Amino acid sequence: MEKIIKKFLSEYKKKNKKRFEIQTLVKYIINNYKGEAFYLAGGGYIELYKQINLLKEKRYIKEIKSSSYNGYNPPLKTKWQIIYEESSSKWDKSKILQLSDYLDFSYYIKHPSYQTDLEWEYIKNIYGFLKSKEKREWASIEERSLELFYDEKFLKNKKEKYKGKYGILKRLNLSNEDLKMKKYGQMFIYWNKGVEHIKNIIILENHSTFFTYKRVAQAYGQIFGFNPDALIYGEGKKIEDSLSFIEEITDPAKVKILYFGDIDPEGLGIYYRLKEKYKDMNIQLQHEAYLHLIKLCKKEYYSERQNKNPLYLDVFIEEMKVYLENSQLKKIKSIWNNDLRVPQELINYEYLLKVRK
Repeated sequence: MEKIIKKFLSEYKKKNKKRFEIQTLVKYIINNYKGEAFYLAGGGYIELYKQINLLKEKRYIKEIKSSSYNGYNPPLKTKWQIIYEESSSKWDKSKILQLSDYLDFSYYIKHPSYQTDLEWEYIKNIYGFLKSKEKREWASIEERSLELFYDEKFLKNKKEKYKGKYGILKRLNLSNEDLKMKKYGQMFIYWNKGVEHIKNIIILENHSTFFTYKRVAQAYGQIFGFNPDALIYGEGKKIEDSLSFIEEITDPAKVKILYFGDIDPEGLGIYYRLKEKYKDMNIQLQHEAYLHLIKLCKKEYYSERQNKNPLYLDVFIEEMKVYLENSQLKKIKSIWNNDLRVPQELINYEYLLKVRK
C-alpha cells in the first residue's frame, strides 16, 4: 500500500495539486488493488491509517485542521495537504540573461525545480542551434533529438507533465518549426495503378477489402463509379497517423480521397478523426459503397466493446442522409444502438463483379 500512496502523491505533485481528500485516496488505492477484496487483504483501513501517520511524521503531508474527522476508528482528518519543499533558483541569473535574446525562461523562473544541470546543457544546445538556424537544413524530429539531446527518441518518449506543460520545448515556448524539424508520416501500404500524378484515392480500413478493390481496379478501373489512381490500406487506426505520408506520393491539396470502412464505432471513428486531423484534405465517405453495404447486411453481426462516441454516428449520418431512404437510416441507428456492426468484407470480389454487369 505504501507504494500506491506515494504514487498517488506523486501524481498530485505533478499536477501541482496541494490538497487531497482521504476518500479520494481510498478510491485510488482500491482501484490500484483491482478491487476492495485485495485492498482489505493488503491491510485495509488499518494499514492506510498507519501509512498516513508515517508520512505525517516524515513531513510529507499534514492534516488540514479545519476539516472534520472521517468517522472511522482510529479517526483520520478528511482533508490533507502535501508539503512541498521550497526550491530556489539554481541557475546563474546572468547566464539566463545572456541566452534570453533567443529563449523564453519565464517557465523556469516560476518553476525552479526544472533548473537542473542536464536541462541547462540541453538549453545551451538549443541556443547554439537557434543562433545558426538560418544556415541549417530541415531534419526529422529523430535527427534533431539526437543532435540536441543525445537521444533520437527524446522528444517522442520523454514527455514530462507539469501544470499542463509537456517537455522542454513547451517550457521554452518553442515549436518544431523553430528547430527546423519535421515529423515525417509513417509509411502506409498503397497501390498505384501507374499514374504519375495521383488525383483520386480510396482508403480501405481492412486488408482483405484492399486486395479486393485492387483486383477490380486493375481489371476494370472503376469501383462504384469512382476510378481510383491509388488505393491505401488504412490498417485500422494506423492511417490516422500515417496519412501525412501522402505528401510523399502526391499533392494533398489536389487529391480527392474516399474512405470506406466497417459500419461500427471504430470504423466511423476513424473517418471522423481523419476529417478532424486533416482538415486541408478533401476526404469524403465512399457513399455508394456504404449504400451497397447496408443493403447487403441481412443478419446481425455483433460488435466488440468499442468507444461509442455519438459524434462519429452524427458525422456519418449527416454526410450519408441525402443518399439514404428512411428505412436505411433507421437500420443504421438500430445497428449503432444495439451494439451491432456491418463488416465491409460483405462487399467481396464476386459481388463487385456482379454489380458491374
